[in-house]
Amino acid sequence: MISYEEKYDVEVLHIMKLNNGIKIAAVYGSVFLGAGFASGRELLQYFVGFGRVGMWGLIVSGVLFALVGWAVLTICRREGLKSYGELMRHMLGERLGPIMEGCVAGFLFCLFAAMLAGAGATAYQAFYLPFSLGAVIVALAVFGILCFGLEGIVKINLFLAPLMLLGGIFIGIYSFMAYTTPVFAPMGVRIGIAWFLSAIVYGSYNLVTGVPVLSAAARLADTKRDAWVGGLLGGGAITILGLAMSLPLFLHYTNIVQLEIPFLHVASETGQLFTILYLAVLIAALFTTAACNAFAVLQWLESRGFKHKIKAGAAVCVLGIIAAHIGFSNIVIFVYPVFGFLGLFKILVIFMNVVRRK
Repeated sequence: MISYEEKYDVEVLHIMKLNNGIKIAAVYGSVFLGAGFASGRELLQYFVGFGRVGMWGLIVSGVLFALVGWAVLTICRREGLKSYGELMRHMLGERLGPIMEGCVAGFLFCLFAAMLAGAGATAYQAFYLPFSLGAVIVALAVFGILCFGLEGIVKINLFLAPLMLLGGIFIGIYSFMAYTTPVFAPMGVRIGIAWFLSAIVYGSYNLVTGVPVLSAAARLADTKRDAWVGGLLGGGAITILGLAMSLPLFLHYTNIVQLEIPFLHVASETGQLFTILYLAVLIAALFTTAACNAFAVLQWLESRGFKHKIKAGAAVCVLGIIAAHIGFSNIVIFVYPVFGFLGLFKILVIFMNVVRRK
């Protein structure tokens, strides 16, 4: 079982003065602030490419995040569930539940490899360094954090999460306001419901990791109101950040559609100081997401009998470097949607559970 609850216990202690719903929203929203989001690659792939209707797609994903957040918190509160493993076994049974946990562990490893691939792409696009060097540097830094265990993971997240959130919103709004080109001029709107399906896939694969975190934070949901506030605020925050960062991507669409790190081009067009700020946000997102996913995979391996943390951590990092050479864009385009169907199945099971008990 992946022990997410231990990871977030310490973080919760630092925000005890906040309303419980706000605490849950803070933990929930931080799950989606990965490098795929910060690089602009996910936003370009799943929303911006559809033109103005892509903005509605972002809102659809945000609503999905909010509703699933409320549903998971409601189920956990109602049944007294305290962990992801308990939630899966409650909804899927003793046989299928552990299988779902293993699938989530596989996706977490893919996310880890994607972050190393993003580091390699950033090293090449921003600093003209070899792809492999960027991936290896971040993998070594992650390995160092893993050696410190839970304490290292928590401290890194507490320090860098505010930088990612506030920096991302500022970068998106400022780079958009720096230009006067009509936002949707370069693109047409695709016909049909492809934009809607894309939004569902995006929300689904993100919720593969979002649900475990929510099930760990559910102990804070003392009332029904906490469940609503946690889900709505968490989904709302990531929607606002997504809208802020998507607008400048529309302006530069024709120049960035083929780039591994599209938002880096947007930042470079705004100025050198702005580029440095963006790189700080991107590297923070790469590092924190890579470290958290690697730690979660390590926890799962330990629960399966791999007790030597140093050797297991080294193996995860080496395999991640190898897998990273698939390429950042390729992982986002081809691997993420596969796990989106896994997430969609999980979402259906969650809603069926809520409706059945209602």
